[in-house]
Amino acid sequence: MKEVIKALNIVKYFGKTRILDNVSLEAHRGRIAVIMGPNGSGKSTLLKILALLIPPDDGRLEIDDSPIDFDNELEKRSLQKKIAYLPQRPPVLSASIFNNIYLPLRLRGASKEEAKKTTESILSMLRLKEYAKINAHRLSGGQKQLLAIGRTLALNPEILLFDEPTASLAPNTAEIVQDIVKRYVKEKNCYAVIVSHSITEAKKIADDLYVLVSGKIKERFSGQISEEEILKWI
Repeated sequence: MKEVIKALNIVKYFGKTRILDNVSLEAHRGRIAVIMGPNGSGKSTLLKILALLIPPDDGRLEIDDSPIDFDNELEKRSLQKKIAYLPQRPPVLSASIFNNIYLPLRLRGASKEEAKKTTESILSMLRLKEYAKINAHRLSGGQKQLLAIGRTLALNPEILLFDEPTASLAPNTAEIVQDIVKRYVKEKNCYAVIVSHSITEAKKIADDLYVLVSGKIKERFSGQISEEEILKWI
């Protein structure tokens, strides 16, 4: 069995507009696939299909050679427990920063001691520990994004789907997050698909890079990334 997520000839319409036009993409365990492209190219739509949030109108999605039946709600719910989907503006709980991480862990079945230990570790890693008692709604947009990333990784997902996770972060904080995500993917040997607007970020974290323009994959890079080729499309 190949350990790969495949989107095969995905087509998606919104009304009469064809948002995705026969898009194919692969994400392998232990590697980060990055999707880049101009605004309106269909990047977020593709990510939502990978997250099983919306079905394609044509084409298919496979995980480890098994086709996904979008009409099978039981199968979808089971798979979504393995998925961490982070939208561009992730919500935070109206609770302390600490509880934004601690409570989801408890709901997933972690013991009080385990949830506390994991929460403290994540807050330290993201340099948010000194703010632990502050209500999350008092945070800046960048801090909320950072908290959402931490909450996501604390749940130990098998599939990471992040939509521009560092877009609202200061450059030095973005670098910290990039390093954390790279290390997580390698150590956990998980899948990762990340939408990014930054060529610098893509060159740093991407093992495979897809350039999506007007609903079509225009370029794919594995290994060395050509900035000049990307700039032709963005």
